[in-house]
Amino acid sequence: MRNIIIIEAVSTGYNLVEDAVRRGYRPVVMELPVDSKEIDEYRHKFYRILYHKPEIIKASYEYEETLSMVKKYDPLIIVPGFEGAVELATRLSEDLGLIGNPYSNIAAMTRKDAMHEALKNAGLRYIKGKTVTTADEAEAFCKENGLQTAVVKPVRSASSQGLFLCDNTDEVKNAVNTLLNSIDIFGKPITRVLIQERITGTEYVVNTASSNGLHKVNSITRYHKTRTSEGGYIYDWEENVMVLEDEHRKLVDYALKVADAIGFKYGVIHGEYYIDDKGPILVEVNCRPMGGSMPAEFLDMAFGQHETDTMLDAYLDPEAFRKSMNRPYQPLRKYALKMIKVPRLLEVDDYTIKIIADQLKSTYITQISDTILPVIYEKTQDLDSSGGTIYLMSDDEDQVMKDLELLKYIEDNYFAFVFNDGMSRRWLKNENVPDNDIDVIASDFDCHGAVLAACEDAQEKPGMMVVTPDTLIGAHKGFDYVILGYSHSFLGLREAQCLKLIFDTIDKVKPGGTVIIPDNTYEYLTYKEEGAKLLLKIKGLEADTVEISGRKYVVGVSGR
Repeated sequence: MRNIIIIEAVSTGYNLVEDAVRRGYRPVVMELPVDSKEIDEYRHKFYRILYHKPEIIKASYEYEETLSMVKKYDPLIIVPGFEGAVELATRLSEDLGLIGNPYSNIAAMTRKDAMHEALKNAGLRYIKGKTVTTADEAEAFCKENGLQTAVVKPVRSASSQGLFLCDNTDEVKNAVNTLLNSIDIFGKPITRVLIQERITGTEYVVNTASSNGLHKVNSITRYHKTRTSEGGYIYDWEENVMVLEDEHRKLVDYALKVADAIGFKYGVIHGEYYIDDKGPILVEVNCRPMGGSMPAEFLDMAFGQHETDTMLDAYLDPEAFRKSMNRPYQPLRKYALKMIKVPRLLEVDDYTIKIIADQLKSTYITQISDTILPVIYEKTQDLDSSGGTIYLMSDDEDQVMKDLELLKYIEDNYFAFVFNDGMSRRWLKNENVPDNDIDVIASDFDCHGAVLAACEDAQEKPGMMVVTPDTLIGAHKGFDYVILGYSHSFLGLREAQCLKLIFDTIDKVKPGGTVIIPDNTYEYLTYKEEGAKLLLKIKGLEADTVEISGRKYVVGVSGR
């Protein structure tokens, strides 16, 4: 069985392991020689979810030792799964006479300054920039080119790490000095910084694949980012492009020309672009699979293919690759990714968003760190410091966008329903809120038909079914009225447990039925009355506040 060496099987590149096995090859994962507990934990996060466990080897700091080690495996191909692996995979492939990209093109493939120089030489639109080693050089570049605003970033990076959007020369100088006192994504000190003119427009990703210099599009997505108070540029959400408009066709044509300009022959390119009033322009290419830790199954459902499998076609089955070039760009389903923005340094005690996301019709999966709680999260500054990702997908494009808007609304206004620090309900005590009188509530709303009363104590009441948190599972769906009468039961629960109990209870109402949440229940929630309305909205119920005899209720009516 021939070996395929995958250098750094992380992020979306982890799919290469199973792709190789399905084709009858033996995957061998090579780790770069980086001594970091944090990076090791990141790698093992992906190793744990692999069905087939590959052999893992570690590259040496000495290239010749690594080359000698790799020779013994007699690999069929060597591919990068991560940005930092591109140079080593390219060099090893060439030195071993394997299919791959010319190592002479490595600068244009990996350095942001060199790739734009390659575009300039090819007569393509490019971003004007300069590599500098001091803040004064950066300031001089701005003055020479009449730039009031600029972008400052490392020469080599990924995931928007170290990216600064600067509105004036003072911000430019501060950004340069900050980066020159930092390490890059590969763990090396930053000694050179790239300053560029700032382009504004709509940001897209075009993921392409190449086989012996023939290029095709795998997927197109649109980025939506927000700016931090520190000048960073962070991911908010992204969506796949379903239909190619004229501007998208021009973008695709430009992206394929970019692949030619940098001399790319084999593999995949994750390219980031802007479209402004002058047309498409490259931000940067990353000559490896896309980021985002995208599950292969998710991509298959969205596009009918996933790019790491197409990547192996490019190397191993050029005939299949050529045939696939004739297929029109036609995604199968709409998807959106919501990246969680952590607004400040936060000790997270509860992943509340997992419970909420599970209620949405288009949620595919929620990816959040599996670290044992509580855990400290830094303020989000780039993709790597995101709090996690919620994957949405549906045949119904409107449903995806509706769920996305709801997630954005919750993140912006009710963050304790995203990540909870465990402090939001600690002011509650047993004597603060009285128990609910179910009989009074049922009378206030003239409840009739099938009535479910969810409360603290098991008790028989004529004309209704009474359940407690422990016996709720025994109630079947289909009630005309559901009264959420819980109160003290919430005291021993985390916020996420409270929400799950509420959602599970709401699920018992039938279409067209009514859910009643009295004040003595919603007082136990972090956001109280507003929170109760939001929870009903998440479940698709029309919610409002009703006051009867001086007492407030949040009432929701189930739709179809």
